[in-house]
Amino acid sequence: MLDFIGLHEEYALVSPQTFVDRVSHEWTTSYHNVPSASLRKLWASMASTYQEAIVDTATGVTPRWRVLWPPTGSGKTLGAKVYAALQAEQNAAAAKDRKPVGILIVTRLIAQADEMVAGINALAGRQVAVADHTDHRATNEQLSTSAVLVITHQAYVNATQTLTSTQAGKWERLTHWRGGRRLLTIVDEALCNVIEESQVKVDRLGQAIGFIPFELRTIHAAEVEALETLYVDLGHHAGVSAGFGGGACMAWGPEGAAHGPVSLGPLRAAMLGLPYDNYIGKNDATERNRIAGQIDKTLAAAEAVLDQYAYFALKGKEPTLNSSALVVPLDAPGPVVLDATAREDFIYKLMEDRAVTIPTPSGVRDYSSVTLRVAWTRSGIGKGTMVERAKTRFPRLIQDLTQRLGPERKVFFCVHKAVEHELPEASDLPFAKVAKAHWGAVDGSNDYADCDAAVIFGLPFRDATTWPSNVFFALQGVQGDDWLDNPTWNGQLNLREHMVRRQLAASVIQAINRICIRRVTDEHGGCPAADVFIVLPSGDRGNDILASIRREMPGINVADWPFDPDAGPKARKRGAGTPHGRLLTFMENRAPGRTSLQVVARELGLKPNAKKELQKYLRNENHPTTLALRAIGVTYVVSGKGRGGKSELVKAA
Repeated sequence: MLDFIGLHEEYALVSPQTFVDRVSHEWTTSYHNVPSASLRKLWASMASTYQEAIVDTATGVTPRWRVLWPPTGSGKTLGAKVYAALQAEQNAAAAKDRKPVGILIVTRLIAQADEMVAGINALAGRQVAVADHTDHRATNEQLSTSAVLVITHQAYVNATQTLTSTQAGKWERLTHWRGGRRLLTIVDEALCNVIEESQVKVDRLGQAIGFIPFELRTIHAAEVEALETLYVDLGHHAGVSAGFGGGACMAWGPEGAAHGPVSLGPLRAAMLGLPYDNYIGKNDATERNRIAGQIDKTLAAAEAVLDQYAYFALKGKEPTLNSSALVVPLDAPGPVVLDATAREDFIYKLMEDRAVTIPTPSGVRDYSSVTLRVAWTRSGIGKGTMVERAKTRFPRLIQDLTQRLGPERKVFFCVHKAVEHELPEASDLPFAKVAKAHWGAVDGSNDYADCDAAVIFGLPFRDATTWPSNVFFALQGVQGDDWLDNPTWNGQLNLREHMVRRQLAASVIQAINRICIRRVTDEHGGCPAADVFIVLPSGDRGNDILASIRREMPGINVADWPFDPDAGPKARKRGAGTPHGRLLTFMENRAPGRTSLQVVARELGLKPNAKKELQKYLRNENHPTTLALRAIGVTYVVSGKGRGGKSELVKAA
């Protein structure tokens, strides 16, 4: 194995000191932030981590996932750009006898990938980085000659998910270039799709089987038999009530049940073209595509369950079979993850010796200018309850905030996707700016960095039974019925609950740090003054989440927020007119298909006159609202005439 000094002579490596100096310069001149001794220590640690990952890959050492968890606003994304640009410069300046180093960078979103490429090329002063995603496919020449390739998380997963993808060369296409194998993979923010979860519901599976026509049953007899056997198994275990509301973990294969790997690809492809709308007495392409997508989703989940293992669990009162798999290869070239909330994410602990968390120097950030205002409730604040009580909760929230925040404030709201449209129009609120986002579209975003107040209303609970079980099984292997009834691991007596709390804490911390507190204003890591409002569940779960926030945001002030989302006088809803912005949000968050105007009116709280006014606007093809809806794939249709006519908004798939 080559020693470290020898590798410096063989490869064009970036000097850690050069990296720290360049990041400090950009931090001060381009971002107008204040550096500190702690930040410089952190940046030096980042450079060393990148270099160690490169060395391991170059010398054939089995790679471990190195996890850096610098807090938000400490330059981790800037550092990735700077390191990539410096590496490209080193490649160009190196003597011919020194090998160049290629880098793969993985970001959450397409827009972030493009921004990353633009930043790297600007720092390098020429094109050294290229993006490859669905909006911009890099050519083979660009992939071969670019020292830095930037892709999205989903593209990374897609290229590694199946043997077919590997055989097609997708993975090699991303990880190799003219300099050989890329030696460093930088993952900006935690990979959001590392675990593929599959769930088969008894009713949906029965519906899918029922739609298979006779000719396809004959052609795909073995596949249909496997599906019907799975349906019988699911129905059999529907009567089981063990421990956590399920039980009977079933692993199949050569020594398991009568199931084995079954390829449903040809059957799924054939069923995508079936005239489902005709089967239910309609002639509607939108409805046909909706049902086809639903059936294919069910068959895809069934295929995964048949291919892996399954355990029974109740989803509410509905019986389900569940399975999961790790879809990201752990042998990626020199993987380094930049994850501000890595300490709260239990997945790295489950990876055990396959991952190492790099310590963060103390004193990097100070949040003493931030006040976290906490309200406590014993009522539900998950998606279901928030949807059920949205019509009364949101007016109370807005009424309370307008009494606490002045008109100069810029307020960011983070809520559930299903209730985002319940937030009033920005013009109906007495604040200088109103921004909003929903869970699942928050992490890593810089779009709200000028806001000085954040409101976290509703928490992103995942299924407390299946989600932690799926993650644990994917990383630690399938467990038996005893574990399902008593989920313990490494001293955690109730691992599922512990994982749920860690996931909630990480999500909340990510959301809080979208606003102006990302900016560093002094040498102690301080930030601008800001207020954060959050409703937490009373009891141990809420206390644990609050403790995590304190731990990850040192110095933050915690104050009582005397607000009850379900008590007090009924608040008046603002804005009696047609809520165009809320309509766009509502339809953007809807699944493809038809939505009657009656449903729209109910959801948006439209009075009869406002509903008629909206219909008038929608009939005008050039009205701004109609044009904005069309831009997101929504059209207005009217079927029938007179009282029997039906007005609908149709969203394309």
